Amino acid sequence: MGQSFLKTKKSSVIVCTLLIFLTLTTANLGRAQAQEQTKEPIKVMLLGTVHLDNPGRDAINPKVPNILTEQKQNELREMRQRLADFQPNKVALEVEMKHQADFDSLYRQFHAGKLDSFSTGDFVSKRSEQYQIGFKLAKKRGLEHVYAVDHQKPMEMGRLMKAAKKHDPDFLEYFSRYKKSNAVQNTDSLLQNGSLVELYQSLNTAERVDKYHEPYVRSSTVTTDSAYVGAEVTTQYYERNLRIYANLMKVAEPGDRIFVMFGAGHQPFLRPLLKDSPRVEFVDPMGYLK
Repeated sequence: MGQSFLKTKKSSVIVCTLLIFLTLTTANLGRAQAQEQTKEPIKVMLLGTVHLDNPGRDAINPKVPNILTEQKQNELREMRQRLADFQPNKVALEVEMKHQADFDSLYRQFHAGKLDSFSTGDFVSKRSEQYQIGFKLAKKRGLEHVYAVDHQKPMEMGRLMKAAKKHDPDFLEYFSRYKKSNAVQNTDSLLQNGSLVELYQSLNTAERVDKYHEPYVRSSTVTTDSAYVGAEVTTQYYERNLRIYANLMKVAEPGDRIFVMFGAGHQPFLRPLLKDSPRVEFVDPMGYLK
């Protein structure tokens, strides 16, 4: 009977300890959430873009005309004016964070009107969107700093295509059709015949963002007899975007209004992270592009 009593007493102590722990944990979580909610939200506008300098690094690379012509420069000026109405106090761009020191040096030269050539990471031209939209918007807003928040994690597209050729040829047919789809053709048409404002309006609709996600969903189903090749390759892109989001949050502070610009293919990954973040108030660029 004595042993039974001791076991019962010991069990009661364990239960009480667990209840106290859970109560304290819940209270701490509640306080943390309350503190998070009392902070000013971080407003983030994410703009999807084509790569204006034609670097040719993506699976689909639309041909961008010369954006240094007087007509295209006027269109870019109009774009920047619309984006400036958001009144960002920070600009974050698709340049790897490890290049931040070089990026700072470039921007200081640009801000002082002494920049002869633009080269940072993978972007090596004054035609790039980093220069034409990012740097110029930051200067227009009088900002002293531009943030590099990208994180490169290459996708093993060769491995995916090799597996698809042997085990899922339907994927190759699908991807060929996707590259000729209305969404892709519309981008090409606007680049050649429309204005850049019209192009960015088209790239940033909710419908287009959903369309960008489609090939990643389809590619994730490519498998071999022993490996989930498609899922593994697609995971690499998910991880890259998670790290981009983490980099952005490193430089974000309560009350910030941050303009972020990345290739349009990042949108279906970054948008949900921004929209679901308890720290962020997502700002749809369409409200400023229309």
